[in-house]
Amino acid sequence: MVTDNRQFDANKKQVSLKNLYLDPNNFRLIHEPDYKEVPEQSFKEKSVQHRTSQLLVGHKNQNIKDILDSFNANDYLPVDQIQVRPLEVGRYVVVEGNRRIATLKYLQSEYEQKGIDLGKLNSDIFSKVPVVLYTDSDEMHHLTLMALKHISGNKKWGEWNQAKLLDKMHSTYELAEEEICKRVAITKIELRRSLRALSFLQQYQDSDYGDQFNENKFPIFREIVRNAVLKKWLKWDDNEYKSQNAQNCEFLFSLISTEPLENEDDDGSVSYGDDHLKPALVTRDDIRLLGQIINDEKALEQLKLTRDINAAYRSSSLMFREHQQAAIKSISNEIDTLGQMVIQEDSLPDIESVLGRLQGIINRAKASSIISLVGVEQKIVFHDRIDAHFSELSVSNYKRLQNLTISKLSRINLITGINNSGKTTLLEAVYLLCRQNDFGGLLEVIRRRGKMTEDRINPEWFIEQIPPVIEISGQFDNSNATILIKHYKEKNSSIDKSHYLESVEISSCYAETSLKSLIRIFKGQDRETQAERIKILCPSVFSSPFFLNEPHRYAQHHYKSVQSKSLPKIVEFIREKVVETVEDIRLADEMQRFLVTDRVFQETLDLTGYGEGLQRIFFLSLLFASAQNGIILIDEFENAIHTKLIAQFAGFIDELSKLFNTQVFLTSHSKECIDAFVKNMPQIDDLSACALVENEEGIVAREFTGKKFRRLVEAGNVDLRRAK
Repeated sequence: MVTDNRQFDANKKQVSLKNLYLDPNNFRLIHEPDYKEVPEQSFKEKSVQHRTSQLLVGHKNQNIKDILDSFNANDYLPVDQIQVRPLEVGRYVVVEGNRRIATLKYLQSEYEQKGIDLGKLNSDIFSKVPVVLYTDSDEMHHLTLMALKHISGNKKWGEWNQAKLLDKMHSTYELAEEEICKRVAITKIELRRSLRALSFLQQYQDSDYGDQFNENKFPIFREIVRNAVLKKWLKWDDNEYKSQNAQNCEFLFSLISTEPLENEDDDGSVSYGDDHLKPALVTRDDIRLLGQIINDEKALEQLKLTRDINAAYRSSSLMFREHQQAAIKSISNEIDTLGQMVIQEDSLPDIESVLGRLQGIINRAKASSIISLVGVEQKIVFHDRIDAHFSELSVSNYKRLQNLTISKLSRINLITGINNSGKTTLLEAVYLLCRQNDFGGLLEVIRRRGKMTEDRINPEWFIEQIPPVIEISGQFDNSNATILIKHYKEKNSSIDKSHYLESVEISSCYAETSLKSLIRIFKGQDRETQAERIKILCPSVFSSPFFLNEPHRYAQHHYKSVQSKSLPKIVEFIREKVVETVEDIRLADEMQRFLVTDRVFQETLDLTGYGEGLQRIFFLSLLFASAQNGIILIDEFENAIHTKLIAQFAGFIDELSKLFNTQVFLTSHSKECIDAFVKNMPQIDDLSACALVENEEGIVAREFTGKKFRRLVEAGNVDLRRAK
């Protein structure tokens, strides 16, 4: 191996393990929290060697498991040389191969003290370790050796460790960039990217957020300094290796860091609790997305308000341009395909209809001088973060509910009543109000009632299920929200009447924003949607135990739960309260099935192999991450859940709703379920109860605050279901 145009003076030797010392200043270890630089005269100290060994081996041997398995199965194979330098007469410090020497020392200790089985590893290795001795102990040789192995070689370190070694060559030993690239066999681009990232990192460490740095953040800094758009936004100076825009720099640092959440006390003073806002940017993809929207003022303002890079991207014009380009490309490709076919005469009406619709799009675009397909597929919320949910609901007209008002709403809302009293209908009304002018809300409600998948819905049947008029309103986040849904036949002469059935008109209003959607429904062809834009009040999830099993929907909820890091909390609850041997529940992507790791069984089991109660608890718990800052609607909450578990699960529902800032509406036939919430809510003011009662006036609501209903329950055997 050649470095600095000289050949290392190498001698092969066999050395006892006791005379080999681990290098405590190894660049492999610099990212460890317990790492500290050690002077060479202290290398031999037991405490130093013990700490170095612990860092190399890792918790429960996790850092050396691959070497342990190899030694056990294959004996010691000198594929990679152990390279050492003299420490004193007969004793050596390891330059290359610290992890293998740490593994051998661990095995020797276990073998001599506990008599463990070494597998195929011959114990003679402990006294005769083959090493290569370098008599020239110049540190630059050692740095070069490690760089060739762990930067340009096949045993790569993490990016932070690599960058620190390159920086030592450049800053401490003042090697020119060309010399470093020649020694290490990397390009100048790779070298400068690491040096820029370290320099920008220094600005971060000098900022208010500097104490939050760990090596896992370093790839983000590398991504920032390679992004031309972000470098321009930061006013990056390539001579000084520094950002010259302090304001943008500080804003970026806040996005990659946690932010303390300010609490305003009653006297108006500000204090800081234990709550923090999570970092908005945590991956390279987040940085790339930021680079795409950084010059979009609307998107940047959204990012400042929400600290949600995906929400910011959704609000940017970029997303709509990409969608538009993809749609146009798809149409063009399909037309090319169609042009190669012989068209049957009975297909001409359909083709002419498509042509007319395309011409209509072109005419509208020319009229406004904007080629745009934005809006129809855009379903964004009014506010990503909210201070309050629904405080009042009014169902003026929806099925059996007429002029029904509920004004005592809390974070958890229990709805009960006898069969056919309108409990599920009330949940549907809340869901429709959340979805505003999104036709998908109405489609979801009707297909749930009919227990149909969307691709199986008959359009004529669908229209028959829509009530003549739907009118719902409420107070959401301290602003008025309304929705009005009607369906009728249009008299528009431009509509293809041979396939046209009816139109659905959805008018919605929230605060000062009024929106409208017009959906034309046809037989045998896709529906048409006309809408300037579509907005929803908040994320909303509707769950019913009687609906079809659709694993792909729960796959989406599972993804959100993994992303929000709430899945371990759910599994922990199931392990503590339901089945104590369950260790994990994960989605098997290829089959869209959930597999359970249970320590009783050697192989994973399908979740359906467990009781329906466990399945229901798991699936309901997954919903919350998808409904963050929104609404969850659960029909027949207690269904399939054992009575003994309801009280504990009620407490967990309360915990999840706080974690994700969700308002929960749930129906129940069970007195035990109702009492479980009343008795197990830590803050009773977060609960309200409502009984739907039918009398001569129709269906009316009997409402109770949590505090009042708890007093009734404690005073006697009160059954909310039988309220009059």
